Amino acid sequence: MRWSNEAQEALSRVPFFVRRRVRKRVEEEAARRGAGEVTLEHVKAAQRRFLERMEEEVRGYRIETCFGPSGCPNRALPDQEDGDLPDRLERILESSRIRHWLKDRISGPLKLHHEFRVCIADCPNACSRPQIADVGLMGARSPKVADPEACSECGACQEVCEEEAVEVREGRPLLHKDRCLSCGACIRVCPTGALQEESRGYRVLVGGKLGRHPQLARELPGIHGPKAVEEILRECLRHYKDHCIKGERFGEILKRVELEVLIPEERD
Repeated sequence: MRWSNEAQEALSRVPFFVRRRVRKRVEEEAARRGAGEVTLEHVKAAQRRFLERMEEEVRGYRIETCFGPSGCPNRALPDQEDGDLPDRLERILESSRIRHWLKDRISGPLKLHHEFRVCIADCPNACSRPQIADVGLMGARSPKVADPEACSECGACQEVCEEEAVEVREGRPLLHKDRCLSCGACIRVCPTGALQEESRGYRVLVGGKLGRHPQLARELPGIHGPKAVEEILRECLRHYKDHCIKGERFGEILKRVELEVLIPEERD
């Protein structure tokens, strides 16, 4: 559906974490009125309706993803077989019945900031902002020097790395693991196989949030496969429900009670 310039400008001022949802509601409002174009009046009408009925919008959890699956060239795991991971994580969240659980602990109506948020980004560019989610995932593909003698000294790996984590020295690639973000770019461009994949999966971050006292999420050690990610999410939900008092964000809970996540040995 077309949007007028005024409507587009109004939408751009909506907080990013509800913008997609607001766009959908505004277009539903315009369609309900039989309009062929979204106008500023539709935006205002949808906003009034949204504020009046906010609790109906609260599911208790929210999963957000980046645009990676639609063909982003920066994707760390372009050939991954876990494309249904968001659906599997959503089933875990849905089975936890967080909304019902929150209703028993919060006096007054539920609001959007009460939702437990999971964000998935397919590379370290992190367009979906996993650093400020309760649980954030970033696609990762860690390199290793598999065959140094195969290096052709083309320098492609060194040129593509934005972190200066790889260089060609004395005829072979050298990795600086302390700088590497596991984006996998150097593996993709290596023409000889000197650089190959050491591990793949997700970097896991916990406890990020915005609000009056924002904080970035902390990263758990290691790179974890889809099954391990599912187990980590279950453990985070258990910790959240065990220690949440009045609907505070996961990051606030982690300030009071450390999370002792048992990292599964199975990392796919």
